[in-house]
Amino acid sequence: MRTKFLCLAVLLGSLLPFAPASAQDPMLDLLRDELKYDMEQLSKTENPPYYMNFRVIETSQNVVRATFGTLQESTFKEARSFIPQIRLGSYDFDNFHGMVNGVPTSWFSGPSTVYIPMGNNEKALRQAMWSEVNNRYKFAIEQYERLKAAEKVYTKTDDKAPDFSDAKVEKYFDQPFTQEELAFDRQKFEEKLKKYSALFLKNPHIITGEASMSYVCTRKYFVSSEGAEIAENNRSARIFITGMMKTDDGMELPLNLSYFAFDPDDMPSDEKIIADVEHLIATLDKMRTAPIVEPYTGPAMLAGEASGVFFHEIFGHRTEAQRMKNDSDGQTFKKMIGQQVLPKHFSAYDDPTLKNFEGQDMNGYYVFDDQGVRGQRVEIVDNGTLKGFLTTRVPTDEFNQSNGHARASAAYDPASRQSNLLITTDKPKTMEQLRKILIKEAKAQKKEYAYYFVNVNGGYTQTGRTSPNAFNVTPLEVYRIYVDGRPDELVRGVDLIGTPLSMFSSIIEGSDKTSVFTGICGAESGWVPVTASSPDIVVKKVEMQRKSKSMQTPPALPRP
Repeated sequence: MRTKFLCLAVLLGSLLPFAPASAQDPMLDLLRDELKYDMEQLSKTENPPYYMNFRVIETSQNVVRATFGTLQESTFKEARSFIPQIRLGSYDFDNFHGMVNGVPTSWFSGPSTVYIPMGNNEKALRQAMWSEVNNRYKFAIEQYERLKAAEKVYTKTDDKAPDFSDAKVEKYFDQPFTQEELAFDRQKFEEKLKKYSALFLKNPHIITGEASMSYVCTRKYFVSSEGAEIAENNRSARIFITGMMKTDDGMELPLNLSYFAFDPDDMPSDEKIIADVEHLIATLDKMRTAPIVEPYTGPAMLAGEASGVFFHEIFGHRTEAQRMKNDSDGQTFKKMIGQQVLPKHFSAYDDPTLKNFEGQDMNGYYVFDDQGVRGQRVEIVDNGTLKGFLTTRVPTDEFNQSNGHARASAAYDPASRQSNLLITTDKPKTMEQLRKILIKEAKAQKKEYAYYFVNVNGGYTQTGRTSPNAFNVTPLEVYRIYVDGRPDELVRGVDLIGTPLSMFSSIIEGSDKTSVFTGICGAESGWVPVTASSPDIVVKKVEMQRKSKSMQTPPALPRP
């Protein structure tokens, strides 16, 4: 699952040769010492850990929000969370057998985030860490005993790989953030956001007109019983603008704009953003009286941003290897290595080391994943043929080593996740050629029109066996393209649905230009920043259904 409006980016701080942290970072010293002490003490128990790691995530966040020209929020907050992982048993079988989070909860509710004190009060920090390590160790024992008992009465899983694998031990140190990096000109962005959101006052039918800005500096620490020591800095800045109308029949019509950069000073100019907002308002006004679509199956074209979400949801999630260890997963691609899964002129790779692509900062960028493994580019599909998966230190039968794709948000244990997913074609078509291909396909299917998906709000997918292996993408801006040459027609009320393998087989061609979709993705290890880059694509057949709508009518009173 992912949403467009939450956007986190990462920026590598200055890379320096690793040096002892004592003179540079007291937190790294403390984590190393505390982990060593805890490992020594727990090794004396009846259930000694064979592996432990500690993660600390420090964030400083500025948030500014304005509605219809008025400032609504201007805040700053700091937080420091602590996530220990304790593995009992052995690499072959441990307390994480068949599960992701070593805590008694699903990702939907999530384990409670454990916040530890800011500053360098060693006594207070050790007290907070001691409490959480004890809690997780107790649950680790309960879970390990439960899993050992289950092994005696339940059938074995199809995947026979161990529960954990070794990895190269690395040390990496970014200098702590400078005051210049942490600085945020709050007053400047307050005025900008008030100006952007005031533009929505021009149209009396708009019931939501908001502009928000966030600037987040994140410093992540990772230490392990194997000797890994990592301190990495990430920064993200995003502006998100949303306008919404409500039609007489109760349908809500939102449109969004999102701008992302590592540095707030790299945001687009006022002139660019104002022009974009004015175009958004004009489009919303047309959507208010646009016809509602009926259920449809037939050819369609997806703009680069829409196809990026399409590939992220229905393709990318099915290449996240760790999930495939569980027999309840649909395992769409698990046995398809070496087989054709996309047209032969399409390729796909995931690359967390990609910092910038075609002028766009990539917020799926990082140096080390959340298991202390250096991120690597993974060739997933080469000329249509499936080549690999996104792996962690939890191996599968087919892939026994991590390629640095273990990711998690605060409180969660890591799982295989996408970072920067890029789709390419070596036979690109111009937009004019794509349009002709689309119309030709619509005529061949005896359709009066095809659809063009320009803008989307996000989507979700289900990969389990106990429910339909399906996806749903939520388009916002959609046009009918008529085969007889009539002007394109804006429509509303669309949901794009389907099953993955049938959609993959329907892809025909891709364009010679790409677009980048920047967002945040939620799954069993929490919410992580992602990017998807894709060309416009034409598909032989999509399935559409009517979007659900509210039963409430528009406000009785006109907007002030």
